[in-house]
Amino acid sequence: MIYDKTLGIFAKSLPVPLYVVGGFTRNYLIDRSVSCDVDLCGILTTQSLEIALKEVGAKVVATYPRTGTIVFILNGQKYEYTTFRKDGYSVGGKHTPDSVEFTDDILEDALRRDFKCNAVYYDLKNDEFIDPLGGIEDIKNKVLDTVKSADEVFSHDGLRLMRLARFSGELGFTPTRQVVEGARKNARNIKDISPERIWTELQYICHADTKHPFSPSDGHYRALKVLDRTRVLDEIFPSLVMGRGLEQRKDYHDYDVLEHSLRCVLYADKKVRISALFHDVAKSKLMLQKGNAYGHDKTGSIMAKEILKGLKADNKTIEKSCRIIGAHMLDMDCKMKESKVRSFILSNADIFEEVLMLKQADFSACKDDLSICPTVKKWKEIYNQMKKDGTPFTVKELAVNSGDVMNAGFNGEDIGKVLRKLLKDCQNNPKENVKAKLLQKIAKFKEKSS
Repeated sequence: MIYDKTLGIFAKSLPVPLYVVGGFTRNYLIDRSVSCDVDLCGILTTQSLEIALKEVGAKVVATYPRTGTIVFILNGQKYEYTTFRKDGYSVGGKHTPDSVEFTDDILEDALRRDFKCNAVYYDLKNDEFIDPLGGIEDIKNKVLDTVKSADEVFSHDGLRLMRLARFSGELGFTPTRQVVEGARKNARNIKDISPERIWTELQYICHADTKHPFSPSDGHYRALKVLDRTRVLDEIFPSLVMGRGLEQRKDYHDYDVLEHSLRCVLYADKKVRISALFHDVAKSKLMLQKGNAYGHDKTGSIMAKEILKGLKADNKTIEKSCRIIGAHMLDMDCKMKESKVRSFILSNADIFEEVLMLKQADFSACKDDLSICPTVKKWKEIYNQMKKDGTPFTVKELAVNSGDVMNAGFNGEDIGKVLRKLLKDCQNNPKENVKAKLLQKIAKFKEKSS
């Protein structure tokens, strides 16, 4: 097994075995790939390990005696070590264990974990794999099975419900029927997980296809389908699952509203997958209320904002995603006047690429059609013509800059106002974007303001 030689030398110097466990071991067994994160464990207490680490010049970053965890850096590599332990949870989905009991039994340590594929140990001291629960066989068969009964595993630590979906997507592993049933039975435990953690896991899920070299190209879709099958999706996004079973016009759609949304994520560029997931979030509500989905883009933008705020997403992501959702229905019939398309492009240059991405994904998700969306084709042609004409899309593309405006005698906020005025003029007439002409305009603006 490939690992840092310094770690191997350190492990062999210890009186008891030091084990690599979790993702590093699992991924190595999948395709011999080596990940950056290395989780270690063994029977040594944090105090004993810390003494040994200091003797070899390692830097101890943090120590958590209650959980038996120590974070350290050895030869420039960061590691996290945890003493073998048994975790005790109360009923519910709280992520942090109520009690921790240290043990010298590797089987007990394995049984506190989530999935068998994550409970394979590599003994660095003796150079051998230790497999207490049959995780190696699951890895070979690409199966996700729990270390205990699925009902027990999911009856506490609700985060495991999200990890089930994420691992399914990232690894390309299939959960057993019992695992899906156990997760579904305990789906409400996700309610005990903080919005921030759910948001973090959702982002991992939406990019599951990019996690590992061996991740399946549809990993993000697989992960979302697991959330759907286990009904965890119902608990975290009730407005989204209103579309389950809600049929759409057959001449435009092959799928119900929810499946269309999930397939939109499947076909979406990774930049717009959050927008893709919620792009039709208002459609079901409007269809049930008034029999049609007219205006679902604008209403959906508002609803998506509330969902993302509830997840404690960052403001930049919220603002950008909602603008993209609000624009996804524009010119769907390709009848919008070119002047209006140009105006939209100029007013939304910062998200124009992402709007096209969502439009294409939305089109493909209707009938699994991978041909170019007619609206995207039309808008790209208009955009390319604007570029050919020399149309500036931002003030950075003007032939003058803030220094030129400042030299003319403008200060503070007035500099930005002048540049925006010049930008608008040059967008209407790209031939005006010549430094000499713009300097003359700046001089005239100054004369009028004096």
